[in-house]
Amino acid sequence: MGIAIGTSPLDITPNGNLAYVATEDNNTVSVINISTQMVIATIQAGINPCNVVFTPDGKIAYVTNGGTGPLFGNTISIIDVKTHSIIATVQVGSNPSTIVFTPDGKLAYITNQLDNTISVIEVKSHTVIATVSVGSRPELIAISPNGKLAYVANGGDGTLSVIDVKSHSVIATVTLSHNVRDIAFSPDGKIAYVTNRSQQQQPGNVSVIDVKTHAVISTIQVVDPIRVLFTPDGKLAYVTNFGGVVSVIDVKTHSVISTTLVNPSINANVNDIAFNPNGKIAYVTISNENSVPVIDVKTHSVITTIPILISNIGSVTFSPDGKLAYVVESTT
Repeated sequence: MGIAIGTSPLDITPNGNLAYVATEDNNTVSVINISTQMVIATIQAGINPCNVVFTPDGKIAYVTNGGTGPLFGNTISIIDVKTHSIIATVQVGSNPSTIVFTPDGKLAYITNQLDNTISVIEVKSHTVIATVSVGSRPELIAISPNGKLAYVANGGDGTLSVIDVKSHSVIATVTLSHNVRDIAFSPDGKIAYVTNRSQQQQPGNVSVIDVKTHAVISTIQVVDPIRVLFTPDGKLAYVTNFGGVVSVIDVKTHSVISTTLVNPSINANVNDIAFNPNGKIAYVTISNENSVPVIDVKTHSVITTIPILISNIGSVTFSPDGKLAYVVESTT
């Protein structure tokens, strides 16, 4: 789960035994035993912990503390998963947000939104080994499946910074849209999809980037995109949109083959999406709603809606065995 884009307040260990949930209100991380559904530990993190991600081996958790202040603001809390204790606190840039690990688990890349940098942490030593300047307000980051490249979406100037992971240097800048929202690499690493929100009465779109050349090779018109995620087999991409719909893209042709209505309200924001491990169903979350629509990936239709006892659902993730799905209430 470490290289997935779009980190959230929730992550599940690779073995599926534990879930860690960050809570900004009281600056803590709750540890949940998945088999018993009980909170077994509460860890005091830094100021406003907003995202939590496990290393690929599941032994360590990184938590971004995006708040400011003299005690543990603008830091990463590093947690030993065996003991549920903080073993290091690393100072990074201003307002750290997204965390991704390289596939080998040796490095962590963190976006710092307010000083336009990326912090690179060596996981073995828990030290910052590089700070990379990128575009304005870097929000999201994705690592290519082979671990050689990092793509950074800069929301402030509508660019995509391409970082060589070996040298920690920007090797290309792709101009996209001032409303860049999300990035995803295809499972084979040959292309990347980047969502761009609508602006000035122009519809939103998905930019298709050739990873070999870092050039935009196609633009797919959708409604007003937020998240994008490839199915595990890489044949389809699902895009969540403002307006209560999910766009389904055929990756071979880069064309929309279905637009699935998951909520009839034009003000419905489809926040997040997750596929179960076999890729047969997708769960989507909608802001200001207390239910989770379930989509059959074969038919691209909503087959059921699951009521949830929270009023504003944010993120969703499946346990590795696909038996459980966790949803987190949004605080925004």
